[in-house]
Amino acid sequence: MIPHRFATLVPMFVAGCVVIAVQLAIGTLTMALAPSPEWMIGGVALGFLLGVPLGIGVTQPLPALTFPAMGLFALTSVLPAFLVDVPLWGGVAELRQADAIPTSAGYAAPGWRIDTDRVTQERLTAGRNNSPYGYRDLAPLVPDGWTPTQPVTVWVAAETRDSGRVLLWHPKFWAEPGGEFIRLVGQQVSGAHLAAGRAAEKFKLATPEEPLVVMRVPSVAQAQTAQLGALLWAARWPFGGWAFLILAAATVIQLRGRR
Repeated sequence: MIPHRFATLVPMFVAGCVVIAVQLAIGTLTMALAPSPEWMIGGVALGFLLGVPLGIGVTQPLPALTFPAMGLFALTSVLPAFLVDVPLWGGVAELRQADAIPTSAGYAAPGWRIDTDRVTQERLTAGRNNSPYGYRDLAPLVPDGWTPTQPVTVWVAAETRDSGRVLLWHPKFWAEPGGEFIRLVGQQVSGAHLAAGRAAEKFKLATPEEPLVVMRVPSVAQAQTAQLGALLWAARWPFGGWAFLILAAATVIQLRGRR
């Protein structure tokens, strides 16, 4: 049986866990579904600001935890922005012709090839100081019979990490037979669009302002599973942080009860 002095902590802990799950869902859906960078920024800002009233509401029985909870809940909604690169759900459509590309999470592309003669590579940076952490390779994905006089509507992106970590969309897999292509989503899309524009200018190619950017993976399902696994693994931080705050509050209450 839970001692009376700890009775308020249990429902507060459960409520906080629900809030964390909701904030993670808001951030994930924003990254996966936002149709433009403006919508993406708005969704992230909304989730961040929601952390304030949610923190106040959850910690009403124990106001001493209000400010830490507000910060934790607000930052939780931002976490998926650094993790979500591919759709978490959706099927695979077949690419048939460059001027009729269906909207899908991923694509099978029989009769298409990665034009490795026209690859560009740019440094990837992150954080306030624009710290480098890897490289992005970008190349056209073109159908059989394509010529440089025709527009490029699909680009293939790949990442190489300075840490040595090999992602499913590492460029070394481009030469392997088979595979599928998964759509790039999240905060890297706008940068990939700009990179595609620079690549098109370099090779004197025509491309839309916002072309489809995909990544070559062994299978779309495998990439989606890996993405979900990364989110679940990262969720240990906000849940662990909340558990630590509740444990700290319980310790303080216990010490005060001994006086």
